[in-house]
Amino acid sequence: MVRRGNAKGMRLAEKAGRLRRRAEWLTAALVLLSVPALFLSLYLMNPVAIRHVVRPATGEISAPRTPQTAERPRSETVEAASERTPVAGCDDPRVLVDRTHGLPASYEPTDLVSLRDRGVPTLGSNTMLRREAADNLERLVASAAAAGEELVVTSAYRSYEDQRFSHERLASIYGAEADRMSATPGHSQHQLGTAVDFTNAAVGYEVQQSFGSTTASGWLTLHAHEHGFVLAYPPGEEAQTGYEWEPWHYRYVGTDNARRVRESGLTLQAFLLREGVPPHC
Repeated sequence: MVRRGNAKGMRLAEKAGRLRRRAEWLTAALVLLSVPALFLSLYLMNPVAIRHVVRPATGEISAPRTPQTAERPRSETVEAASERTPVAGCDDPRVLVDRTHGLPASYEPTDLVSLRDRGVPTLGSNTMLRREAADNLERLVASAAAAGEELVVTSAYRSYEDQRFSHERLASIYGAEADRMSATPGHSQHQLGTAVDFTNAAVGYEVQQSFGSTTASGWLTLHAHEHGFVLAYPPGEEAQTGYEWEPWHYRYVGTDNARRVRESGLTLQAFLLREGVPPHC
């Protein structure tokens, strides 16, 4: 009987131990469950304070791009730039003159000066250019001469009537092909008084594409923009400019604009289209 009593007592002790361990496990589980609940209740009561306790991620996080900072498509940028550019008269050095944008027959610059009087070599005795363009052309020709390059101006300002006569003369020789070689009246940059045609002894003082192979033409390619002049009709751009390559034809647009044209990589016509200055005069 003593042995049966001892066995019964041992079974009761083991059962009590199991109950105690179960109670301890339940207590621990309740504690673990209560922590998130407490954290959530605190967050709901004061979310700002809780966020300050949580450490941010250690990796770099890129800020989302907003419509204000995102890059716009090129076409939108060009249109916006054109809208911001005030429309000026035909005296603006950026005024657009091409096959579709023309000058009135009555337009004539009021500040034309003689190139001969400024020491610029010309083939004609009455070759004129607008004052600012003439000042810069004088420096350009002097810089070229210092580098051993001869530049002679064969044509500069040309009135509406002068252009009509020139175009009709070419048309009588070449027919419809004359339109590819010469602008119709009102559509010539020469009427602006800021365009010049160069030549020299290397091409027999004539106006021809072989001038583009001379060292003088190479010098202009490198340095004309420093004096505000830009090649108006470059090679390979006939579809855009409407004219064949004219290595002799340069237009003055100002030193800052000439620099911008060079940096943009655009043709002069594309640059002027972007500037949005039509010939209102």
